[in-house]
Amino acid sequence: MHPLELKDRAVPKINVDSTIDIAAPAERILDVLVDFNTWPIWSPWLYMEPETQVTYRGEVGKTGHGYDWLGSKTGSGGMTLLKSSPSRIDCDLQFLKPFKSEAEVAFDIQALEDGQSRVTWYMKSSLPFFMFWMKPLMVGMIKSDYNRGLSLLKDYIETGSIRSSTTIDGIVDVEQVYYVGTREEVPMAEMLGSMGSSFEKMMEASTSEPFSISGSRLCLYNSIDFKTHRIDYTAAVPTFDPTPVDAPFIAAIRPACSALKVIHAGPYRHLGNAWSLIMAEAKERKLKTLKSQPPFERYLNNPAEVDENDLLTEIYLPIKL
Repeated sequence: MHPLELKDRAVPKINVDSTIDIAAPAERILDVLVDFNTWPIWSPWLYMEPETQVTYRGEVGKTGHGYDWLGSKTGSGGMTLLKSSPSRIDCDLQFLKPFKSEAEVAFDIQALEDGQSRVTWYMKSSLPFFMFWMKPLMVGMIKSDYNRGLSLLKDYIETGSIRSSTTIDGIVDVEQVYYVGTREEVPMAEMLGSMGSSFEKMMEASTSEPFSISGSRLCLYNSIDFKTHRIDYTAAVPTFDPTPVDAPFIAAIRPACSALKVIHAGPYRHLGNAWSLIMAEAKERKLKTLKSQPPFERYLNNPAEVDENDLLTEIYLPIKL
């Protein structure tokens, strides 16, 4: 029996995996994964809360090496290395807060051609029986976390650093905005490409349609379904006045509101970390979201004009006061 085999009473089961290709040999990736001292750099949870208290134990790369964490957003728990080989590592993950649970965690590392490697992150766990209704949501959210973490790991291994950071700006008053936009529903994995296409269409239309852009581009998130991994969004540009437009464009108003705001610096592919932080901050502050208004992003500069590491994005979560 595997030392982490889940007991029969621990149902329902949760199985999650996520994969990414990294431009590095398998041995380099293995060295990073088995050294838990590197995890605060790329772990999607420790990255979200740099203030988390982390303590280490054991010899790096050896059975028993691990770390324990304690944070206001990340809760508490510990990770322990069980075994490793050139192509796989297995770990024991223990959660203490917000509730006790146990998980099997593993990484498979497959060597590819031209010095590339494919990394797959697995987790097997379970929920208490009374939380069975949360299984689809939990699987979707954990997979999203794994995708964020692997993207950070890829940057760290390929470049030696992560040029991305998020800071909390607090609760702010947001003014009303008229806008013209296009609404799309796409898989999360296609979000960046789809949004880029949406903004290109609006830039082209602004030269012929009767509207003038008055400020930075916006994206309003009408809904996010973690079960199906789909996003319903509106890519928009602010206008000076209400502006009639023809389909497929829409003209609308984003009302004034109070919102929790964070600022993200760096590539758009890491924006999920900013959203994870803002939701965790809202939960910690016990803020109530304003369901009548979608959360949104505001892009302060243009990826066609600046290096991706210099991109600045504001994220807003409308709240009730």
